[in-house]
Amino acid sequence: MAHWIHEQGIAEERAALIDKGRIVAAHIIGEDRALAAGAIVKGQLTRIAPGRAHMQLEGGENAILHPLPAGVTEGAHLAVEIVREEMHERGAGGSRTKPVRVRAAAPGLAPRPAPSLLEQLKADGREIIASRNPADDQLANVGWHEVMAEAESGHIGFAGGSLIISPTPAMTLIDVDGDSAPLPLALAAAEATAHAMIRLGITGSVGIDFPTLARKADRTAVLERFDSAMSAPCERTAINGFGFMQLVSRRIRPSLVEYAQGDPHRFGLMQLLRRAERTPGHGSLRLIVSNAAAALLSAHPGWIETLQQRTARPVEIHARIGLDPAGFAVE
Repeated sequence: MAHWIHEQGIAEERAALIDKGRIVAAHIIGEDRALAAGAIVKGQLTRIAPGRAHMQLEGGENAILHPLPAGVTEGAHLAVEIVREEMHERGAGGSRTKPVRVRAAAPGLAPRPAPSLLEQLKADGREIIASRNPADDQLANVGWHEVMAEAESGHIGFAGGSLIISPTPAMTLIDVDGDSAPLPLALAAAEATAHAMIRLGITGSVGIDFPTLARKADRTAVLERFDSAMSAPCERTAINGFGFMQLVSRRIRPSLVEYAQGDPHRFGLMQLLRRAERTPGHGSLRLIVSNAAAALLSAHPGWIETLQQRTARPVEIHARIGLDPAGFAVE
C-alpha cells in the first residue's frame, strides 16, 4: 500500500510517496513558509492594469493579484493568499524572477504562514513514516539520490529510450529520444513521461516531443497510454502530425527540475547538508562549497548550528571560487 516517508531536514522538509518499493512522487519544501503557497499575508494595491493588479506585500515583495476583487481601488490594503510561489526562470537573456501570484483571502482570515509539508501530507490521508535516524537512510533506500540526479540532469532513462527535460521561460520541454521503432518508443515514452512529471512535480505548460507517427491510430494509442499513466489533473492537446503534444496544469511552485537547475548552488548545498548529517566519524566536519553556497550559509547561521547539534561535531566552511556544485564535498 502506498505510503509517505517524511524527513525533517536542515533548512527543508523532504517527502517521498512510495508505492511497491519505488518513489512515485518526491517533494522538497523550504523552511521559509511566509510566502509559500497557502500563506495569508497583507499588502497594498499599488497599480491596476488590464487583466491584473500589482501589490506590495508587507515584507516589501511584489505580487500579482488576480482576480481583482470588486470595488477595490489603488492604495487599498487587503489580506491575500499566495496561490503561486515566486519563480526563478533561466533563458537565453539571463535569469528573471516572476513575482508571487495572490488572490483575495476569505473574509476573517488572519495572516499565517503556509502549511508545512508534514501538515500537507496529513491532509492526504495516507500513512506517514517519519525518517529520524540518520544511520538508516530510508529515502536513499528507495531511490532518493537517483531522483535528485534526475532533477539535476533532466535526463531520465527508460527501456528503449530516454527523456531530456528542459525548463524554459515559456514551458517545460520534454524530448523523447531512442533507437526503437517510432511506435514502441512513443508508447514507452508516454508512460515514462507521465511518471516523471508526477515524480518530479512538473506542472504548468509542458510540451512533449514524441517520435513522428504518421497514423492517427498510433497517435491515439500513445495518448491512451499517457492518460492511463497520468494520475495528476491536467488538460492536453492531441499529438499532432509532427509528434508534439502540449498539456497544462495548475502551477503552484517550481518543479524539482526547475529548483535543481534554476538554483544549483542552493540545491547542491541542501544535498551536502543532508550528506554531512549522515557522515560518520569524529572531529570537525569540513564542508567544501562554492562562494555562493558559503554566502547562503553565512546568511543562515542556524543551518550550521543545527548540523552541529545533530552530529555533535564542529563544522568548518571552506569556500572555493568557481566551484561547481558537483564538487561540493564533506571531509
